[in-house]
Order: sequence, then C-alpha cells, then structure tokens
Amino acid sequence: MVSHPLRFQLRINNILTILLMFAIVWMVNYLGYKYYFRKDLSKGGLYTLSSKTINLLKSLPEPVKIIVSLTNSKLQSDIDNLLKEYKYYGGNKIIIEHIDPALNLEKAEALAKRLKFDLQENVVIFEYKNFHKFVSDNQLVEYDNSVAMLGQAPSIKSFKGEQQFTAAILSVVEGKPSKVYFLTGHGERNIDNYTQPGGYGIIAAQIRKENMEPLTLNLLETGAVPDDASILVIAGPKNPLSSSEIQAITRYLDAKGKLIVLEGANSNSGLEPLLSTYGIVFQNDKVVAIGRLVGGIGGEMIIDKAAGTHFADHPAVKAMMGYTLQLPDCRSISLSNDQSNPNVKKLTALVKTPEGFWGEVNWKKEEKPKYDPTEDIAGPLILAAVYDGGEVPAKEGIHVYGTRIAAVGSSAFLANQYIKPDGVDFFINLLNWMLQKEMALGIAPKSVQEFGLSVPASQRQTVAMICLVTIPFAFLVMGVGMYFSRRR
Repeated sequence: MVSHPLRFQLRINNILTILLMFAIVWMVNYLGYKYYFRKDLSKGGLYTLSSKTINLLKSLPEPVKIIVSLTNSKLQSDIDNLLKEYKYYGGNKIIIEHIDPALNLEKAEALAKRLKFDLQENVVIFEYKNFHKFVSDNQLVEYDNSVAMLGQAPSIKSFKGEQQFTAAILSVVEGKPSKVYFLTGHGERNIDNYTQPGGYGIIAAQIRKENMEPLTLNLLETGAVPDDASILVIAGPKNPLSSSEIQAITRYLDAKGKLIVLEGANSNSGLEPLLSTYGIVFQNDKVVAIGRLVGGIGGEMIIDKAAGTHFADHPAVKAMMGYTLQLPDCRSISLSNDQSNPNVKKLTALVKTPEGFWGEVNWKKEEKPKYDPTEDIAGPLILAAVYDGGEVPAKEGIHVYGTRIAAVGSSAFLANQYIKPDGVDFFINLLNWMLQKEMALGIAPKSVQEFGLSVPASQRQTVAMICLVTIPFAFLVMGVGMYFSRRR
C-alpha cells in the first residue's frame, strides 16, 4: 500500500509534469511563431520574391499597412500566399489587415468611408502615412483568351502580384504622388466637376486611388509644362491651342515627356501637326455602325458609340482582352506608314473596332449616316494608339523610358455621364503604362501552370462507393461484432 507522503509526492510530480508539458508546448509554439523558415514549394516559384523586392522590404523606413478587401476574388489564395512572403521578409515593417464586412461591418464601413472605396471592390490597399495606392485583383493577372473562340472561360496566363505589390509599396514610400496635369483653357473636361454630365470628377477620384495627383494646368499662365509633371493629359479641347502652348508641349515631349490626348469628334486641339511628326493622325470623322433593333420590332438603328473589341498585345490593354470598350463621340485614328519617318516603327494600334463600324466623314450633315465607300473610312478602325520612344540608358539597372504619347479618339468615355469600369481600367492602365514603375523595377510576371487530373466516371463512382458505402459499412459490421462479443 502506498504511504500518504509518497502519494502526495506522486501527485506533485504529476502536476509538475503537466505544467512542464504545457510549458514546452507554449515554448515550441512561441519559438515557431518568432523564428520560422518559409520555403515556396509552388511549381515555378509563383510566390518567390526577387532580390529587389526583398531589399526594398528590408529597407523600409516605417511600417507599411496592407489592407486586403476581397469579397469574391478568385485570386484570394494567391494574394494571401504572396503577402505572407512580404510579411516574412518585411517583418514588423509590414502590417497586413483583412477586412471582412461579414465579421465586422462597422469597422469595414468606417475604413471604406475613410479611404473612399466600395466594399464590393476586390482591392489590396497599401497605406503609408497619408499616401495610399489601390491595386485591384484584375491588375494582378494576365488572361489567355485564345480559348474564348471555343466558348471556354479564359485561363490565367501569368501572375503579376509581385510586380504590382512592390511597385505599390515603392509608390507610397516615395511619398510624392505622381502628378498628372490636365490642360485647361480650351473647354477641356473639368476634373473638379463631379455633378455635371461632362465633368471628369469621377475619374479624378479614381486617379487619386492610384497615388497619383490630378492637377489642372493652364499653359498660357505657366508658359511651360512643370518639371514635376509625370503625365500631361489633354481631354476634349473645344478650341485649338495657341502656337506658344504647342511649342511648350513640343519641348515637354522632347524632354521624354508623357502625353495623353483624348480627342473626340467634337474636339479641336490644333495638335495635329505635332502628333503627325510622331506618326499619329486623328481623322475628321465620327465612328458609327448600323445595328438591328431587337425584340421583334425589326428595323435598323445608328450606333454612335464606337465599340473597341480588338486589343493589341500591349501592357496597356492586355488585361482588357475579351471585353468591349465603348467610346461615345469617337473619331478614328490612322497611323503613318511613311517608312522614312523613324517614329513609325514605334507606333502601336491599341484598340480597334469590328469591321461593321466605319468613319462617317459627313456626320454633321447627314441625319442618318450611311456608309459611302467613296468618302467614308472603312472599318475596322483604330480607336486608340500609342507612341513608345523606347528605353534610354540609366544607371544601377533601372530602366528609364523616353517620350510616350497615347492618342484616344474619345474623351466622353471618362465623363461622369458615360464612365464605366472598363473605361476606368483602360485609362488607369494607360497611366500606369506611362509611368511604368512596375516594369522599371525589372520584375517579370510569373507564368502560371495549371494541372488537370482526368478521372473517368466509372472510377469516380468506384471511389465514391468505397468512401461512402464500403468503409462505413465495414466499421458498422465491426462495431456490431464487437458489441455481441462483449455480451458473451
């Protein structure tokens, strides 16, 4: 029989053993949380960060907060895995917060109100002091639309998460948002107008989300494009620019400036001679087409919104393949084929219409335009084009790009009255291509490899039969047998 002192000693030993076990478990978990090693085992290193990103994360002066607001994104798993890598290398300098309205609606709404975004958007927000940069999930992937002709959904071709996230961190840490100047003084669209149909207030708000600062510029007052201008936008001028203004823009372009000209059928910028030297010509027409009325009514109607359905293999529009870009009050663009002009080789037709559209030359005279092959311009028509001056030498492996010009045959598609998500994406992509911060980092997108396992129906039925019937039945028989054996 065990003596009372010995029994007490055994109880103490048991208690100490249990406490020691909990202490060891806590210590192992703490060390595992504090000191751990991550290894990307994904095929092709989808989440492996480049040395440039790692160096940036290790040199952050202050913490960067990353707010993940994804409601129905297919990329949630990829985004979370990639951000874990950023957290691993950034340590305390990277703060990740997930916003879920279903769990904390009050907090989510307060944040959405503070940062002015819709909780239905799938965005990752980078916040550093008072600077913000929004990255939508659409910006993270490139789709392969080659299977669309077969009626299949486009597959993900490449993942650009590191490109976009590192560029976003760099953008907010730099502190100075890129300044996008909108020219004024000739009846252009007003970026401070949020209420009138023709205003540009909504697109200006979208630009601010990109850590860019939209500003107005009157060249008659300044005499020159400011030195801090990242991009100059000329949106729908009603009257032509003066010769002194055109000279100022010419000097700006000669100094590797970035220019976007949005010129619809009712616009008149006077920039035609300057743009023609770069091989870009705005046609004096209006893009229209004939459409058939539906619903059993019959008849035809004039379509005065140009539909851009063909997109070039270009960074500014790659993500838009499979979509339709609608451009109201649109004029067409032609590109010079003069081989003596060295700029011709640097031109790209970004967006084109289907063949059904034509450029109506007499659109101001004809109440019901009708295609005249002797006067009008046959489709498919170019709706947007870019001139890319190419890369120029720079130090420390950083890529610097020369003069860039984008010409779009409409300014109305960004007006408060007509603005749509596709138009916003197109313009934001155009701005980002102009700045090219993500590409300037030299971070390549990661190719996505998909694997499929083809299992015949008979094998699926066999597996289901084993899992759902055979195994449960076997355990049932074993249980019944055990029960009766114990009763004997």
